[in-house]
Amino acid sequence: MYKGLHRNIYYVALARMILGMGNFIIPFLVLLFTDKLGYSASLAGECVGAILLLVCGFAPDAPVMVPAFLFAAYFFIGVALPASNALVADLSHAGNRDAVMSLSYLAYNLGSAIGPILAGYLFWQHTEWIFFGNGLAVLVGILVVAFLVNVTEQAVPESDSDLERAVEGSVWSVLKSRPYLIVFTLLCGMLWFALNQMTMASPLYLSHLFGQEGPVRFGQLMTYACVLVVIITPLLLRATSGNTETMALAYAGLLFVLGYGLVMLAPTIPVHFLAWFFLSAGEVLVLTKEGVYLANNSPASHRGRIQGVLITLLSLLLMPSFVLIGYVIDTFGYSVTWSLVIAMAVCASIGMLLLSVREKTRLAATSS
Repeated sequence: MYKGLHRNIYYVALARMILGMGNFIIPFLVLLFTDKLGYSASLAGECVGAILLLVCGFAPDAPVMVPAFLFAAYFFIGVALPASNALVADLSHAGNRDAVMSLSYLAYNLGSAIGPILAGYLFWQHTEWIFFGNGLAVLVGILVVAFLVNVTEQAVPESDSDLERAVEGSVWSVLKSRPYLIVFTLLCGMLWFALNQMTMASPLYLSHLFGQEGPVRFGQLMTYACVLVVIITPLLLRATSGNTETMALAYAGLLFVLGYGLVMLAPTIPVHFLAWFFLSAGEVLVLTKEGVYLANNSPASHRGRIQGVLITLLSLLLMPSFVLIGYVIDTFGYSVTWSLVIAMAVCASIGMLLLSVREKTRLAATSS
């Protein structure tokens, strides 16, 4: 499914793999791009973020400067995320969008499987290279896309879908005419809430179960998940190619239910590895199908702005969830915590199923 794509797409995937390999500080999903499509402000924010990370390398033990600069760096890098998502959509079309987005996701995970191992060796004795490496990775990614990606030479066929055709007006008028995008974002927030517990509640749960061995087991599970998604992404995308994106996301919710149900009912190490197979499969579907749906249902003229509004809304929904999950763990324990996560995934799955039915009804009406 990854054969025959334009070389621009492979260069973007290479840049993303470099970012994954240089992901030494916190997991961040970012795609670098040039201002050839007019995203110069976002490109500038990438550069500022990289420079701030490099500055941290000269004073890695500064207790005030490092947190402040890290916050600023990831703020500027985060500014580029909506526009970078729009770039991936602009480099693809409805016929290959699954392949393009999943290749970028797969490349990033391949790099991320290597990055944490490198960071582990650097952390104590060469802390400054945690920052230098991360900053240099961002700059190298910028250079790869800026000098190798040539958007003007790639002829992307114009979509036949009315939903992708350029429209006039503000982003708010577009969202007002397509309220299902807001509903979709709310449901994705529920899925992300469930997905985030792989790195929020799971390490705490493993420490609760296995004491000092918990962090070791969590590291093993994270490495296992990174390798796993590289293997299963093309297989899973091919298996769900006949389904709508919303139906695939409904499956993702069910996979989260199955995975977290297993760790709640039988909390042993072998069961955790089995559960993380289902959780990783759910992650693949969320991180690929969400972007495909938004690209397919947003006019090309407003993709970046719609992504910006919806990602901001998603972030606002998720920020309180970290406090909520900590409170539930401390107050009610892990059984209630996993029950809450499972309930959220069930609601998201049902909502996505209803959106899928609505989408099929609309397509049937259009074709008739």
